[in-house]
Amino acid sequence: MVREKALYETLELEVDCTVRLARFRPQWLALQPLTLLSHPGTEIQNAYETLSDPESREKYDLYGSDAGRGGGGGGSSGMDEEDLMNAFFGGQFGGGGGGRRAPGGAGGGPRSRRKTQTSPSVVELKVTLEELYNGKEATIEIQRARTCGTCHGTGAKAKAKPRQCFKCQGNGIVYAMQNMGPFVQRIPVECPICDGRGQTFRDQDACKKCRATRTTTDKKRLTINVERGMMAGETIILRGEGDESPDSSAPGDLHIQLSVFPHATFTVSPTIPLQLHTTISLTLSESLLGFDRLVLVHLDRRGLRVNQPKPGEKGWRVLKSGDLVVVKGEGLWRKGERGDLVLKVEVEMPSKDWATSLGSTKLKQLESLLPPKRADIPNPDGEMDEVVLEPYVPDTNAGGRQRGRATDSDDEQEEQGGAPGCHQQ
Repeated sequence: MVREKALYETLELEVDCTVRLARFRPQWLALQPLTLLSHPGTEIQNAYETLSDPESREKYDLYGSDAGRGGGGGGSSGMDEEDLMNAFFGGQFGGGGGGRRAPGGAGGGPRSRRKTQTSPSVVELKVTLEELYNGKEATIEIQRARTCGTCHGTGAKAKAKPRQCFKCQGNGIVYAMQNMGPFVQRIPVECPICDGRGQTFRDQDACKKCRATRTTTDKKRLTINVERGMMAGETIILRGEGDESPDSSAPGDLHIQLSVFPHATFTVSPTIPLQLHTTISLTLSESLLGFDRLVLVHLDRRGLRVNQPKPGEKGWRVLKSGDLVVVKGEGLWRKGERGDLVLKVEVEMPSKDWATSLGSTKLKQLESLLPPKRADIPNPDGEMDEVVLEPYVPDTNAGGRQRGRATDSDDEQEEQGGAPGCHQQ
């Protein structure tokens, strides 16, 4: 039988809820602006400390508030501000370095926070398409942060004494106001003065090597093995070669992201990763009569020779501009899988000089060999104008509009003193 329900109502819990639910309920409550207005943070903290501990919860159920916090002081959970913030915000304030004071000055000086893994560092390595196709060993030089070896990450001289941060009062966190729709929420953030450590040093006590930054810059040359068949966007991970923080348990990893320079001949399909695309140029006679010649030098410097059948032979076809043909297995490859090489055909028409050099006799012979010219298209009205086909040159001064030749009706209006255009009705 539960004697009182006040603490359960503060956390919006049923009296028969599990201890696990009582432990994680404040994380939801802290995000509700209305709940924070009706239940101040101290009420939520007191309810949490009592109901999240099985022993203190049992005494509260038996004796109510008369038992005191934790049943007369024997079962207190020892929850301080940092532990409460960890429960509310998923351990957000459990990492980093330095220390914080317990609320109200309890516990004396600053205490160490849990050390965490440093976040990975990311660098970009640009390679050519040939290097991805064939593989490569690349040497790069990186700059990375390392814990200062002189002050061992404190940022101060050896015998310097830390002072409590004046802004966060040693807690390592301060509070900021954040708009949540029509409400304003008070959220904890890392103190910008002490970087969450809860303590600072005098300027004259700063470490001469790192100048109170706690880290120094280290340069290192690394050899990167770009394996044959790797793709643009892939990441090469080097363990422990990234930045190091004094608050971390170990240096972070180095993530090397591959990117590719544009290639003059080949492109990679955006939808089929192993597929290569390029263009081949054919003469008119090759597109009609077939050919047998070297058409392309591949990424590994191999030549690709094509034997296109002649008319009447098996596999012959007329290749037109815009046609796509494929060479199986000549695309990119990865772990035994080979992509295809797609070729786009461009037919180069004979030049003006070639045509004029034939002479009238050869031109008549050529005309008799080529398909016949087409007849006029149907023209039901019978009206017709003779026009001239001229090379198109964009008119950049007219905003993309071409200035047209004046029509006969325009000339008549100009002779009568009027200007061509629209007239108001």
